[in-house]
Amino acid sequence: MSEKKYLELVKLVQADIKTKKWQKKLPGIYALAKHYNVAPATLTKAIKILSQKGQITIHGTRGAYISTKTNNRPRYQVIGEVGLVHHKDDTNELKKMESEAARHKMKVLTIGTSIELANTSPAFYAHLPVDGLIFTNSILKKPIAIALREAGVPFVSVNRIFDVEGVDWVDYDSPNAVKDSLAILSALGHKRIAVVGFKQDYSGLFNELRIIYSSFCHVQKVDADSLWYEVSTNTDFWNLHGDNYLKVYGIQSCKALMNLNQPPTAAVILAHSIAESFYETLASITNLKLPDDFPIITMSQSNNFHQKKSNFYGIISLPSMERTTKAMDILFKRINEDKILSPVQELLPMQISLK
Repeated sequence: MSEKKYLELVKLVQADIKTKKWQKKLPGIYALAKHYNVAPATLTKAIKILSQKGQITIHGTRGAYISTKTNNRPRYQVIGEVGLVHHKDDTNELKKMESEAARHKMKVLTIGTSIELANTSPAFYAHLPVDGLIFTNSILKKPIAIALREAGVPFVSVNRIFDVEGVDWVDYDSPNAVKDSLAILSALGHKRIAVVGFKQDYSGLFNELRIIYSSFCHVQKVDADSLWYEVSTNTDFWNLHGDNYLKVYGIQSCKALMNLNQPPTAAVILAHSIAESFYETLASITNLKLPDDFPIITMSQSNNFHQKKSNFYGIISLPSMERTTKAMDILFKRINEDKILSPVQELLPMQISLK
């Protein structure tokens, strides 16, 4: 079937959703294909397009759930924020959200992160007294997206979402930043370059980073597994060590990596607070002349890192306020629209400043 025919079929399904012929869920693929007198394979392609547009959510063998946009929900003049719970960079980002919300005469309700709640009661988020939700440090999973879409609650993620199609998100272009950082350190003559970060509950991004790193290590003929350090999630490590969790992670990662039979000679560290304690530990347990003998490239959301920049060979700037502003703008548009729009998905470039 030609592309024109696919689009015609998409329009037919959209029209039937609009007239309430199909509600909450679409019929199964074979029943729906029979209804529209098309082959199941053809219908599957049309369903895929609707999913990419965010108009339905495909939930494995459970079926295709219909997104709704309703103006019948009460208006609370409140944005719900899910996930900012730990450190001062989160506080700055929350203040930016509150500033953006105030421009629209709205408040921000901070909800926090609960993986257990997200897994056991995803519909909880659909019943909050908010006009829309913004997810950070994302626990946004498919059951939550389905519940929100069924309830007509707009939402946006400030993390790239891999396992739910048609979601609005804004994120950093971390893959290219890591790739460029490895290339910079390699050009200095380094092959054994460690990468230090947390395990992630939203694993798609880190799977992509791991592929980039494994490819680099394959070319350099070094062992990627031993030099990739991630032993805990951000949340789990914070639960164990409290507010000093980033410092502790930097100390532990440095000691573990430098105790290897073939330790790294450089590092890319995915959080500047981890990098700071990593650097301090490295200085205390080795006789290396730092930062020249062991260059570190790290990431920072802060605009006030110039005093500590001398510790590092490079700083990757995270445009956190730009990310937050863009995500909030998308959410306000979704709240005020009376129809479902095509998703906005944007990676923001990251700049690397070298010593």
